[in-house]
This record gives sequence, C-alpha cells and structure tokens, in this order.
Amino acid sequence: MALKMWDFGFDHVEVTRYPDDPDQLNVVGYNWGNVNPDEYIVIGGHFDIAYAFTPPSGGTNEGANDDTSGSTVSLEMGQALAQMEFDHTVVQALWACEEEGLLGSLAYVANLPENVSVRAYMNFDMVALNYPIVPLTEPIMDPLTGDIFEPTKYDWTISIAGASQGNMERMMDMVTATIEDDLAYSPTEGNPITWQIAESCASDHCAFFSAGYPTFNFFSPGGDISFWQEWHSPSDTLEFMTAKAGGPA
Repeated sequence: MALKMWDFGFDHVEVTRYPDDPDQLNVVGYNWGNVNPDEYIVIGGHFDIAYAFTPPSGGTNEGANDDTSGSTVSLEMGQALAQMEFDHTVVQALWACEEEGLLGSLAYVANLPENVSVRAYMNFDMVALNYPIVPLTEPIMDPLTGDIFEPTKYDWTISIAGASQGNMERMMDMVTATIEDDLAYSPTEGNPITWQIAESCASDHCAFFSAGYPTFNFFSPGGDISFWQEWHSPSDTLEFMTAKAGGPA
C-alpha cells in the first residue's frame, strides 16, 4: 500500500509502528504545503476489520463496508490530491486498529510534532452505499450465508458529524450545493442529509476531536435500525453490498 501511495505522487509516505504499541501500523502520505507546511488537512479511514467475536455480530472476514469503503474513499481522494498544490499540507491516512479502540489514529495524534497543527480532519467510515439510494421494499437474502435481512424503510442518508456548529453549517452548505448542482438532485424528507454536533464518537475522528481539532465524520446509514444488520458480521461482503444497493448479487 505504501508503494501505491508513492505512485500516486505523494511527497512523502511513512509506515509507522509505535514503540508503546507495536500492533499499530499506520500508512500515511504527505503532500507538503507550499505556504503553511506545518498546518495539516488530514483525510483518513481505517483499514482493519472487526476481528472474531466482535459485537454485535461476531466479526467479519472481509469488511467491505466497515471499513474497506472508507479507506478506499480516502485512497481515491489521496490519489487526486497528491497531484495538486496547496497552501497547507494534505495528509492521506490509513489507520490501524480502529476496531480495537482507535489505536492507530490516537497514536498518530499523540505523536504529532510540536510545531504541527491540524486545520481539519475528515473521516470516512462505512460509506459503501452512495447517495441517494432508493430503499428496498422486500427482504433480501445474503448470497454468501443465506441469511434473510429485513428491508430498509427509508432512503439512505448522508450523516456528517462535526465538532462545531459553524464548521458544520459550512460543510453542509458545500455538500448540499454539490448534490444539487452536480447531481441535479434535491434531498427529500425520506432521504435527507443529516448532521450533528458530535458530543461523543466511535471512529477515528474521535482521536482528532478529543485533541481539539476540527473534525468531520462521513457515514452513510439507512433510515432505521435495519440499515446495517450485517455490521461486524460475515455478511459484510462486496457481493452483499451490491445487492443491498439494488444491483446484482
């Protein structure tokens, strides 16, 4: 993966193990800023999966949505941004050990150089299903396990969590404008774009949020509790994601 990030054109790529916790192995690429190189804009997703016996569904062997989807989005953005020039340093990160307690991202934040500040962190966790998606009206069978899952009751949403109301309002304006202008689509009551001020969190943005940095977490849930019955389960596969999105299994 580090070699691939070098191929993207990053100025520097590091694979880091931390002495106090050698299980962590973060892969991080840097596109140095031309004006303020010590001010970082960080994009990330975790590339570990829920290990065996992880609640609520016993763990997964593939982790197509959680979080291959988020790490893939992070890589795609990194590939594009590595070719551009910016005033601030752009950082693209793949985090280790999110499922074991955010170990990789917490270690990264704890070991930032003293002269470095983070202007913003954007996290992508479980974003496999694009927006908007029409809800399923009939139960669906997992092609791998044969399990039957209840249909979602509502269209899929975009959920964004941030650290301050001012930042969230600006982000929501940009996201809404992009959807309406570029996709020619207007959100409805059934498939809204939702946002919240994060008082607590459970993904890698928590590491940055807890350190006082502006954070945004992008997440694509469905409208009710059945949105992700296969979360942390063997059913979290690419085939089932395709079926869930309404395409062929």
